[in-house]
This record gives sequence, structure tokens and C-alpha cells, in this order.
Amino acid sequence: MTNTPFRPVLRSQSDVHAMWRSIISPLGWHSRRLYAVVIDDHDRPLPTLHELDELPARLGRDDATGALSLLADDAPGHRVALLYCRPGAGQTLNRNDRTAARLLYDAARRLRLPLEVIHVATDTAIVPAPLDEVVALVS
Repeated sequence: MTNTPFRPVLRSQSDVHAMWRSIISPLGWHSRRLYAVVIDDHDRPLPTLHELDELPARLGRDDATGALSLLADDAPGHRVALLYCRPGAGQTLNRNDRTAARLLYDAARRLRLPLEVIHVATDTAIVPAPLDEVVALVS
């Protein structure tokens, strides 16, 4: 048995999706939360999983900025992968998921925090929320 941390190479949205599927199990949420992984210069996640629990049902601009400002301080020069989790079933993004993802993308831009494609976890699936789809569907 080894104590080697889980450090896959994360170069694509598919790689990030596979990472979330590997480390977040089982699915099923009682409240909204946000998980974050900092990714180093070699495209590998640092061995710390950040978790913000008990997010409001409707994420606001200040909530998103506050959550990501903590990460911006811990991740200078690195990029971040986010997983926004919410209770309820769904294989696709709903309007609230898209709004939350857009607020997180906007906060990251303001904080100059590079992000991977945000993913949303429901009780039944992990779904990517690419910026271009979120902007097109929320506007």
C-alpha cells in the first residue's frame, strides 16, 4: 500500500470531469456546496480538496466572489477546477445551475483566477457547464 496522492494530469475538460467522478462519490447532496482543486504548472491537482458547505439556494454575486477570493489567495499563478453541487436529480443543467456557474465564472474573471470548465453535480450526475453555454443560456 502506498501513500501516493491522487494526481492525474488535467489538460482537458474530459480530464477534469474524470477527476471529479473519481474523487466525489457517492453523489447525493443535502445542501449546496462548492468543491475546488488547485492545479499546478504541471497540470496536476495539488493534494488538497477545498470545500465550502451550506451555500445559499440562490448563489449571489457576493457569495461567488467571497468563495473564490479565498481560493485566489491560495492559488497564485495556478488554475482552479470547481464542482458546484446541489440537491436534486438531473442529467442536464437547470437555470439556477447556469446562473451559479455564470456568477462563479464572473467572480473568477474579476479576481484574475484562471478556471477549468466548471462542473455541476446533482444527485444523479456530474455535468460540465462551459462558459459559452452558460453565457448563451443565461443571457
